[in-house]
Amino acid sequence: MAEFRVTTDGLNLRREPIVNNTNKLAVLHTGQRVELLEGMPNAEWWHVSTMIGGREVKGWVARRYLSADFTEPPAAPAIRRVHLKEGRPEVTRNALGSAWAYPLGEPGAPRRKGTTAAQRTKELASIIDWLQVEKSLRYKKNGSTTYCNIYATDYSYLANAYLPRVWWTGSALAKLGAGQSVTPTYGATVQEMTANQLYEWLDDFGADFGWTRVFDPQEIQEAANAGSVGILCAQRKELNRPGHITAIVPETGEHPARRAAGKVTVPLQSQAGMSNFRYRSMLWWTTPNKYRAFGYWYHQ
Repeated sequence: MAEFRVTTDGLNLRREPIVNNTNKLAVLHTGQRVELLEGMPNAEWWHVSTMIGGREVKGWVARRYLSADFTEPPAAPAIRRVHLKEGRPEVTRNALGSAWAYPLGEPGAPRRKGTTAAQRTKELASIIDWLQVEKSLRYKKNGSTTYCNIYATDYSYLANAYLPRVWWTGSALAKLGAGQSVTPTYGATVQEMTANQLYEWLDDFGADFGWTRVFDPQEIQEAANAGSVGILCAQRKELNRPGHITAIVPETGEHPARRAAGKVTVPLQSQAGMSNFRYRSMLWWTTPNKYRAFGYWYHQ
């Protein structure tokens, strides 16, 4: 099969060869490799296959943004995970201010440690109940400022899945990439992560830290029901405006996902945001002209 590279940043991979807000599978970036499956040389759309997060994904892209001329970039060195200081007991569900940048250190927090699906789903339910997203001050919106990113990273942290509350700055990544040692320092070498930035992190680094991307609501719900940590993240078209991130969580008898003809159409979510809730199936990420890209990821 013929091989091509993406020549623009933000190329939509679609289920069908039409422009539609509901048929996006993923957003491809400059240099992404694709293999041509179907398409005439001058056709507007090509059916292609590409690897995303270690998985083969097939879809349609606009042909004019592909090129057969490319040079393989050098492999980048591994980048290590980073937190500000862990285990601080004063970083609780009701601590505000500077505590937002630190991982929860409150004594008695439940963790996901089980080895079976039943154990892990029970532990995830315990984490959701303990976080008390509707009541905890850490997640309470302040005017138009909301804390979906903090809730999602707290949920992941207690479930032993790395989703960064802070991440390396560009200059720190350059030094780490050159093999230099870097100390995590707030505002200098690490910065807090917004939902928009978490989408990019999951897209760029997620697979390196155990996250698997999937492209179907049924698949992400099945992963959550098996005890995996699920995440749904969407990036705004206007990056100066907030994106959104929610946890995809195991279904309960009282709280099912939304289905049509037996298939999940809207996964079960737990979130902080304009509204805070432990369990709800809410469709929000396909809002026209609001989000440029979204994705589902799970961590076993």
